[in-house]
Amino acid sequence: MQRNLLLSLMVWLLEIILVACLVSDRWTREIQVAEDQMLIAYIGVEKEAEIRWTSQRWFDRLFVKTGIRGCVYHYFIPTERERQLSKGFEDVGRRDFFPFIQSRLDVLWETVYQMIKRLIMAWVWWPLLAVTIMPFAIDGLIRRKISQTNFDYPSPMAHRYSLYLMLGAVYLLFMGLTLPFPVPPQMVPVGIFMVAAALNVFLANTQKRV
Repeated sequence: MQRNLLLSLMVWLLEIILVACLVSDRWTREIQVAEDQMLIAYIGVEKEAEIRWTSQRWFDRLFVKTGIRGCVYHYFIPTERERQLSKGFEDVGRRDFFPFIQSRLDVLWETVYQMIKRLIMAWVWWPLLAVTIMPFAIDGLIRRKISQTNFDYPSPMAHRYSLYLMLGAVYLLFMGLTLPFPVPPQMVPVGIFMVAAALNVFLANTQKRV
């Protein structure tokens, strides 16, 4: 399990690197516009504006006000004063290399902002998660108790694959935070119902501990 988690984390980090290296800054802006339009159509203008404002506030609080964003740009891109101090190398990379690096950093930070916004959008659905998980979990426990009373054997396969489905849904949530294409807001409630159904099967087929 620990090895699979490490592999999943490496795949997620590789996705972020590929997005930062290959996706254009224009494409990331188009993704944001497309997702904003889908959010407005699904939850309304006011709620979308609230999510966007909250996302910008958290992005500024975590990366702008702390100076992290500026330090990253300064680390990779020299200032004009640093250029002048580098005698003979003032114009090296000015028109080709460093503009390319800046565009890659722009994509990286726009991806980070989009990740925060998608995370907040998912957090908006937490009341639905609580309301949905509770009855499915109770039903699963009741079914387990009934099967124990009737001396029925739980299904190890159903137990195992329902666990895989729950872990896969959580993993897809993290992968979806940085996907380089618009993610429909309907994916979150659909994922919640999938997790709830899988939890129901998982609890109903949990073996009795001796």
